[in-house]
Amino acid sequence: MKEICLNFDTVNYVKDNAGIKEFTSSSDCKSIVDECYKEVLLEDFKVCYGTCLSKKRSLPCKVVKMYFVIDGESKKQERNLEDSYLFYCNEHNIFYANSNEIPSLCSERCQILEVSLKPVFFEKYAPDCDLFDGFRKQMQKDISCFVGDCNYPITAEMHAIIEEVINCQRKGHYRKMFLESRVLKLLMLQMKQIQDCMEQVDLSVFVNLKLMNQARDLIEKRLKDPLTLSDLAKQIGTNECSLKKGFKKVFGTTVFGYIQNIKMRKAKDLLLIQKMLVNEVSDYLGYKNPQHFSTAFKKKYGISPSYLKDGKL
Repeated sequence: MKEICLNFDTVNYVKDNAGIKEFTSSSDCKSIVDECYKEVLLEDFKVCYGTCLSKKRSLPCKVVKMYFVIDGESKKQERNLEDSYLFYCNEHNIFYANSNEIPSLCSERCQILEVSLKPVFFEKYAPDCDLFDGFRKQMQKDISCFVGDCNYPITAEMHAIIEEVINCQRKGHYRKMFLESRVLKLLMLQMKQIQDCMEQVDLSVFVNLKLMNQARDLIEKRLKDPLTLSDLAKQIGTNECSLKKGFKKVFGTTVFGYIQNIKMRKAKDLLLIQKMLVNEVSDYLGYKNPQHFSTAFKKKYGISPSYLKDGKL
């Protein structure tokens, strides 16, 4: 498969009156990739988000990257890391990259958000603890590395911030303030979650995380015809009570809430990118009545799916 190469050093940015630079890449060349990708460059960090199949980006400098896979799968392979690093849907991590090129190979349509931070900016906010002290030392030695030994689930609160960043409609100075505040909050949530997980010495915590990730995978495979809580608990080898408590703790929302969030994000993608009709999206997501789907969509986004579909925003 061919790869799309985006060289961030040579692209032409559009600059607003607050100094924010923006670049959008899109392609509908079906033989290679169906891609829509945007990057927003501020003084201390760069926010990139979009949907793509396969890409290889050239980084302008050594960076700390906050990496979130919202949908699909992404395989990170950096030349100075011993192994490739696979991200599944709804996972995140933080890593330091010291090379000029970080390929990101997506096995299917992959929706991501990544924030590239200047190392000095990251160090300013990283907590004083053994975990992040070790990460700092690796950075100072210019060694590519991840903060966590595994990836971590994107919580409901993280998803909400990610959606705010992607859908930000503010302009100029207020857009700059908004993005800076959201990136800091997202970084805080990432660091806190990783630190909390690493400081847990009880093995049961890691077993619970593994079980809840299995539950998440089953939910996403059965999105149109979801399992009952009882059947889902049996599938992963636990009981209904433990499932409800564990899922809420790991993902920050209930099983039902998670299903609704996934369905609504999928619905938006089907309406905007795949141009499906509202009735088709409703049927695809397993709603028996299109009106029920429209009600759920409006409750989530504040607008009806037909309003979004007709491009009235």
